[in-house]
Amino acid sequence: MNKKVGILSFLLIFVFTCNCFICIFSTKLRIINIQHNQTNLNKDFPKKSGTSLLWNYTTGDDVNSVAISSSGEYIVVGSNDNHTYLFNYSSSTSKKPMWNHTAGNMVKSVAISSDINDIVSGSNDNLVYLFNKSISTPKWNYSMGNNALTVKISNDGDYIVAGSNEKISLLKNSSSTPLWNYTVGDIVYSVAISNDGKYIAAGCANKKVYLFCKSSNDTMWEFQAGDDIKTVDISADGYYTVAGSADNEIYLFNKFSKTPQLSYETGGNVTSVAISSDGKYIAAGSTDNKTYILDILNENLVWTYECGDSVTSVAISANGQHIIVGSTDNWTYLFDISDSQPIWSYKIGGNVLTVAISSDGNYFTVGGKDNQVYLFRWTPSAAIDEDDDDLDIDFGEEAIPFGNYYILFMIIGILSLIIIKKNKFLFSK
Repeated sequence: MNKKVGILSFLLIFVFTCNCFICIFSTKLRIINIQHNQTNLNKDFPKKSGTSLLWNYTTGDDVNSVAISSSGEYIVVGSNDNHTYLFNYSSSTSKKPMWNHTAGNMVKSVAISSDINDIVSGSNDNLVYLFNKSISTPKWNYSMGNNALTVKISNDGDYIVAGSNEKISLLKNSSSTPLWNYTVGDIVYSVAISNDGKYIAAGCANKKVYLFCKSSNDTMWEFQAGDDIKTVDISADGYYTVAGSADNEIYLFNKFSKTPQLSYETGGNVTSVAISSDGKYIAAGSTDNKTYILDILNENLVWTYECGDSVTSVAISANGQHIIVGSTDNWTYLFDISDSQPIWSYKIGGNVLTVAISSDGNYFTVGGKDNQVYLFRWTPSAAIDEDDDDLDIDFGEEAIPFGNYYILFMIIGILSLIIIKKNKFLFSK
């Protein structure tokens, strides 16, 4: 009997020893696992960032068009209340524009030069207006003979392109007499101009995309799509032109050929397109409620995001890092190019009709059917301090293996010690 007890004691000692080893080893595993999870957290955990509303201003009607200077310092607004407004973000905390100008009808389109000296607007009173930032009295105006629906200006403000219900006009800053006109005979929905003003693109209701050089109204090329071309944009150097069509296609061209270098079919009419200044990325919005991001160099789709309703307007920062999107679901969304999920969103009081973003992506402006213009500032991500001991981290049950058996092992160990004490001379007999 004593021999059996001795064997049992030996087994219990063995179990107790193994238990100690397991406890020590599992504790080491837990430490390693915590360190591993801490490293991953510091690498992948969403960084702190924020977007703040700097101010909003109520106009007298729908906001049709917004534009923002490269630095985000100046914001120009066109409204159905017949006004063009100019704001300076640093002095507009009182929600008052620097100035406003009254046209003879709704202001449909606005633009601002990167050097922030010149502002252009187009109105349904048929006029294109050119302003200096310091005064609301136009430097000149030019009659398009029909509604001036779309306008753009080169970075230095030297060249202005405008589209109406029938023609495309190129003007020089110094004169209201056009350098040339090109008769389309149909609605010009959208125009774009390269940074230096050398290349001009246009999209029209005759289903065509046009590319011009500033020196002549002879087209470099024209492309026939399957339906109206609702939107166009051009890269900073004029090498790429992107167009969106009611035939559901996004088209990409280079300046040497009317044959699309890339085309991508969406699920609805393409309502808005934008290309990064470096010509690397395209952002597009569609009536299928989706935003599309395309990689030009690799000619593939990066990601899509589905809003609650049609996408009305998209804009992309110069480096392609940030995309701002507006939708008839009343929301505006901010994205980082690396992620298909918004890093921020904001709901206004009506459909979002127009968005614009500064070159560095730090400022963006939004306008819509709630009669308001909004200016937001994005705050860059702040890295989480790796030495922060206050992080509340749940490492899960797997961080401490065999944990459920600790108490049982400890009881067995204590019993084995008791038995050993009572039988300490067992093996000597």
